Amino acid sequence: MACKDPSITFLNQFGYNVVRLPRTGIEPLDVLGKDKSTEWLGPLASVWKSTVPVPAPGAPQIAASVQGQKSDKLDLSVGLKILGNVLQAFGATVPSLDFAFQSARKVVFTFTNVTSTSVAPFDAGNFLADGDLASHNPIVRHYFLDDDDSGAQAYLIFDVLKSDTITISAVDDKSVGVKLDIPAIQGAVGANVGVTSADHTDSTISFKGAANVTFGFKAMEINFSNGSWSLEGAQATGGLAFAAAAAGASTPPQPVILRPGFIRI
Repeated sequence: MACKDPSITFLNQFGYNVVRLPRTGIEPLDVLGKDKSTEWLGPLASVWKSTVPVPAPGAPQIAASVQGQKSDKLDLSVGLKILGNVLQAFGATVPSLDFAFQSARKVVFTFTNVTSTSVAPFDAGNFLADGDLASHNPIVRHYFLDDDDSGAQAYLIFDVLKSDTITISAVDDKSVGVKLDIPAIQGAVGANVGVTSADHTDSTISFKGAANVTFGFKAMEINFSNGSWSLEGAQATGGLAFAAAAAGASTPPQPVILRPGFIRI
C-alpha cells in the first residue's frame, strides 16, 4: 500500500525521495538497505572493489525540476515537522517553532537555492560491471553466501538535492496569509540561521543555514541476475525515505551485509 504520510512523500511529485533528517554527508553512490525500514548504509566504494575508478559526481547544477516549485498545502503539524528537521540540520538553537504558527492551519514550502549533484547512471553501471564485493570483509563474506530469502532490497543513490535555504508560507483556514513574528522567530532559532521575510505581509519567510544539506535523492535498485549485477529504476516513494545519523552521532550506521541480489543491514 502506498505511503500517505506527506512528511515523507512531499518530494515524490518531483521524482525525488525524502531524507527525513536532512544533513551534510549524504552523497551520490551511497547505499540504502530496505527491509523492515530503510537505512543509510554508507558509500558503495567501502564494500565494492572495481577495476574502474569510483565515478566522481558532476558539479552541482540548478535543480530545474524542483527550483522555485511549491509543495502542496500541508497540515500545520506536518509542515512544522518538516521545518523542524531542516532547522535542526541548519544548526538552529530551537528547531520547534509551534509558538510562531499558532494562527496558521496550513503551510506551503517553496524550494529555493536547490542544486542537484549526481553521478551518471552509465558511470555507476560501469563501476558495478567491472567489480565485485569486498570478500575480505568478514561480514560481507559471511552474508554473501546466506541463502535466506528475507526480501531485503538494496538501492544506490545517484542524485541528491541540496539547499541552504527553506521558504515557508503560512495561511489560515480560509487560505489567507498569516503574519509571522520574524524577530521572535530569529531569536528562537539563534544566530546560526538567518530569518528574512519573503513577502510584504511577513506570511512567507526564508530560513538560511551556513551550509547546503541533502534533503532529497533519486536511487536505483541493485539486483543480481543471470550471473551479473544490474541497476533498475526505482519509483520515488515514501517507502524509500530514510534518516541517517550525522557524523559523530552516538548511533552509528549498522554494518553492511551482502549476498547475491541484496544489500541489507
